Amino acid sequence: MKQKLNRPLYFFIIPALVLYVVFWVAPVLMSFYYGFTDWSGVGDYNFVGLDNFKFLLQDGTLFNALKNTGIYTGFTVVFGNVLALFLASILNKKLKMKGVFRTVFYIPALFSTVVVAFIWSYVYAPYYGMIYSIFDLFGAGDAAPNLLGSTSTALIACAVVEQWKNCGTMTLIYLAGLQNLPDEVLESAKIDGCKWYQEFFKVKLPMIANTISVNVMLGLINGFKSFDYVFTLTGGGPGDSSSTLMHSVYKLAFVEYQYGTAEALAAAAFVLILVISCIVLFFFKKREVEV
Repeated sequence: MKQKLNRPLYFFIIPALVLYVVFWVAPVLMSFYYGFTDWSGVGDYNFVGLDNFKFLLQDGTLFNALKNTGIYTGFTVVFGNVLALFLASILNKKLKMKGVFRTVFYIPALFSTVVVAFIWSYVYAPYYGMIYSIFDLFGAGDAAPNLLGSTSTALIACAVVEQWKNCGTMTLIYLAGLQNLPDEVLESAKIDGCKWYQEFFKVKLPMIANTISVNVMLGLINGFKSFDYVFTLTGGGPGDSSSTLMHSVYKLAFVEYQYGTAEALAAAAFVLILVISCIVLFFFKKREVEV
């Protein structure tokens, strides 16, 4: 005979649900609400309809932020996954000191964002940084590039730092996927005469599609929320060449005190990120294979 519970099970999720609503749902709804006002952060405000969104389009802030975020995210997703999969494939082989290499690759993930940005600010620093020192070692110090000071390289330089920190995590995820592949399937591929590249692209990749989905989503998340390294290393500059969506929201709200416009940009970013994430997730989920 089944024993009746004194309280419904769902009663225990109420505290977590309340916190979720108060600290996530409510701020998102308020962001949409204030996006249609001229609120300056304090005091009264007026409803301005779509004026904030029109300003973002006419001013070019939205397009510039979308372009920079797209480049940043594309680099994070494509380069990050290719590099992580390459490293995982090497670590999956029978190597001496394999555990040491895994630890070394994962160490950057343990550092805080501020520490990582501080380290890389010295790597990129002109006239005394690591890159300059390497060029100077070969007598070409004057030719050392100022990666953070150039409009063409500042954004990618920040994305490299992001990837340096997160590559270890993505590598371990790929490594876990590769190690869970059935040995009999791989042995069958070898017996059938598959070359190493055929085995990799025709057998291994389809069977770790779910792992690829996870890492692609991680890359998308890191790219879309990119703010820390841009703010710390370049401040969105030179000009607005490295200003991403999140940095543009910060700049509008806390530098220019245009809170209504900032909320409008945040609301537009939320919708765009949600749509893109759902499309990408649906695309990769269709290609996943049960192992």
